[in-house]
Amino acid sequence: MNNMFYGLNSHRRFLTAPLAAMAAITLSVSAPSAFAQSNKQVVLRSGTVIPVKLNTELSSNNSNVGDSFTASVDNSKQAYDDILHNATVEGVVQEATPQEGKNPGTLKLAFKRLRLSDGRTYSISGKPTGLDSKSVKTGDDGVLQAKPNTKNKDLTYAGYGAGAGVLASVLGGGKLKLENILIGAALGYGASQLTKSQDVHDVDLKEGTAVGVLLDDSVKYYHRRTGSTTQTPSTGKSGKYYTYQGHPYFLNSRTGERTRLD
Repeated sequence: MNNMFYGLNSHRRFLTAPLAAMAAITLSVSAPSAFAQSNKQVVLRSGTVIPVKLNTELSSNNSNVGDSFTASVDNSKQAYDDILHNATVEGVVQEATPQEGKNPGTLKLAFKRLRLSDGRTYSISGKPTGLDSKSVKTGDDGVLQAKPNTKNKDLTYAGYGAGAGVLASVLGGGKLKLENILIGAALGYGASQLTKSQDVHDVDLKEGTAVGVLLDDSVKYYHRRTGSTTQTPSTGKSGKYYTYQGHPYFLNSRTGERTRLD
């Protein structure tokens, strides 16, 4: 009888050892998967348009060259709430010319930095563009893309019409070519109507004005929820995922041990 029990126990050990090893292997490879789910890589390619709202009033007669400003990403679109939740874009005033006589005021902006909600920042090269159907289209992922006719245009705000301003291309000799009626009561005016109109004024972009930020270059980052704490499936240890110098890590909150995950 003892020999029989010994044989059964031995057989059980032979069965459980491979199963334990398989379980260990299965669990050990699931950690990167968990990281991928909560820390997905986001690539905003050249031509991507980020919808933002200005956090500061900007005008052609009160703003100065070199003034910095911020704009909050419009998270009302689900695609941007997923990848740029509570993110901001930082910009600078490149040119500001007050209205004088029959010459409208002009305001040229550039966007230099993307700041995520957890404080990580990325240098960008962005310029303003319209958010209307003539300027952008919506991709399959819900992210806006500039249409071919707007990708390479360097646009400046000009004080034409009854609205806050319109976007225009600056031609040789400083002449303006109207491209897109963007905001305010000027919406619906034809370019010819505006250029013939005597209604010139300063550009006045109020706080909350919607602007499209057209990216000239790609931006790549890992998206994660700030300060999110979870458990690694492989160890059951409590900790936090984060990114350092472009690489994903896991911080064990109990031991303080940091593990690189790629």
